[in-house]
Amino acid sequence: MFGYSGPDDSKSVRVRFQCGGTRMGYTRPMRIVLVNWAKIWDGAAQGGGVNGYAQSLALELVEQGHEVVYLSAGTAFVPGEVAADGGATPGACAVRRHPDWLGVRIFEVVNSPVTAPAGFQFREPAGEISDAVLEREVEAWARRIAPDVIHFHNIEGFTAGSVAAMVRGCEKRPAVLYSLHNYHTICPQAYLMHQYREPCHDDLNGERCVGCIPGVDAKVERAARATAVAKEQGLTELTVRAGDVKKRAPFAEERAEERSALAGMTLGERVTWLLSGKLPERVCRKDVAGASIETTNGAVVPSAARTAALPGRGAEGGWTDAWGVENDARGQTAWIVGDRTVAKVIEADAPEVMPVTNEIMARRPEVGEGNDYAKRRRAMVAMLNSCDRVLAVSKFVRDRYESMGVDATKLEVMSIGTRVNRVVERRADLVFDPPAFDPVNPRAIRLVFMGYNNVYKGLSMLADAMESLPAHVLSRYHFFMFAQAGESIEWRFRRMEPRLGGLTIHFGYQYYDVPWMLGGKDLGVVPSIWWDNAPQTVFEFFSCRVPVLGAAVGGIPDFVRPGENGLLFRGNDRADLARQLSMIAAEPSILTRLRAGVRPPKDIGVHAKEMVGLYRTIRGVENRD
Repeated sequence: MFGYSGPDDSKSVRVRFQCGGTRMGYTRPMRIVLVNWAKIWDGAAQGGGVNGYAQSLALELVEQGHEVVYLSAGTAFVPGEVAADGGATPGACAVRRHPDWLGVRIFEVVNSPVTAPAGFQFREPAGEISDAVLEREVEAWARRIAPDVIHFHNIEGFTAGSVAAMVRGCEKRPAVLYSLHNYHTICPQAYLMHQYREPCHDDLNGERCVGCIPGVDAKVERAARATAVAKEQGLTELTVRAGDVKKRAPFAEERAEERSALAGMTLGERVTWLLSGKLPERVCRKDVAGASIETTNGAVVPSAARTAALPGRGAEGGWTDAWGVENDARGQTAWIVGDRTVAKVIEADAPEVMPVTNEIMARRPEVGEGNDYAKRRRAMVAMLNSCDRVLAVSKFVRDRYESMGVDATKLEVMSIGTRVNRVVERRADLVFDPPAFDPVNPRAIRLVFMGYNNVYKGLSMLADAMESLPAHVLSRYHFFMFAQAGESIEWRFRRMEPRLGGLTIHFGYQYYDVPWMLGGKDLGVVPSIWWDNAPQTVFEFFSCRVPVLGAAVGGIPDFVRPGENGLLFRGNDRADLARQLSMIAAEPSILTRLRAGVRPPKDIGVHAKEMVGLYRTIRGVENRD
């Protein structure tokens, strides 16, 4: 009913891959399980850079002759019951098989009790510690698969106890690894950004997590996804039966406003809504929270908080939020509200404008067990310490996790690889150097932002810095914005357009568009305001020989070396970013020197061989590749 097919048997596939492995020169192909919440075929379009990386790694491991099995969870909810009003509730939790995808065997936990991605589970931290039904299912599944390696790239959609459950299911203990692509294991909203405003150095034994972000009701979200499947497949209360099922409580009682906002959206639209507050226009209605609005001075109103909370009804029958802003995504609403909203005055010492550094501050000693958030964090740290290796994608990530109690002997820094080099090689005609700078007849500097428009990626902060530049400096830049969910911030850059040397805006892009986007560009900007683990946009810029102006936070300084292949500014420091942009405008020839120092990032093929070597080392198997 939900697109699954095929048996769970694995023996026939081992024979097929072993033949391929021998042909590729491998004498001992391994059966490698990769775990993530998003579906592998979506790549970065669903699940961001983590899923794009997991996809690339899986395909490369297959090419190198290994068996690859991919397991996801937390997004698929199959109706178990459908009520008279069309609302559905999820059925039983189970592992199902999808058809193979490009040589990768695909499995998915449907109806997981843990909702993915992280923001949808935030209100229920205890649910991520353990769940007997889910862990029984993944244990039985691991017993059938019998992997040599289990490599987690996210545990969203699963519980901390799922790792031990999978190991219990294996007759011979597999190598178990966890790659730290984000902070989800120590932060239930994944970003370590308190209330979207400031880095979180200490959760105060879980006290600071309470109300950090509003999230959504996870039960309502799971039901909404099951309802969407029921509607898509034309199911009714008469077509979904499991024996003599009991009628459930009317769905309308379960926060009808939130349900109506969610039921009409795809998962991708829900994630966009949760992170940016942009509700798809096709499901907008007068009484549902809508577009992300920013104040005229660029201050971010936490739009995800507004849309998730769905506060009280205004005098005219529309919705108003806790800030008194009308929420409506229809037509030109975002532009009009943005223009007429009184600029929010932000104090100079407000958390959202304070600089961010990689300093790791001491945490307060914990007293007692703490609340469910604290218990969740300790369970996740214990899970990491049970792994054979915990891979940090940058030095800061390693140090941050060590400060949270992860065993230093288990932590290892390993930068990831990327498939983008191969994309660029195939479209080399699109990757060309920009015209030389002529001091007599200067041209505009081609500055590029690409990525997701959410508070963490810093596009709003970049707008603040650019707006502060005098007209003669701003006119030296042609700004290119490739931003998924960028519609809500477009108006800010349009207001700058008369002062800019040029403006080009596209809302989103595909991975294979990167060469087209970056050919002939001068500088990429990565203005993250959080401890970005290792943003793949840096690698994508470098693959196209574009130097990077990046925030000196998280893993960015591991790759951007000032004066060699780029420049760094103090994280979330608008004034420092503006100074760097002014300096470049005054001396654009520096970009030519930096471009000469750019080198392609690590190729996914090289990285996959590193991973295989590590897998073999952990298992104590001679590496004969």
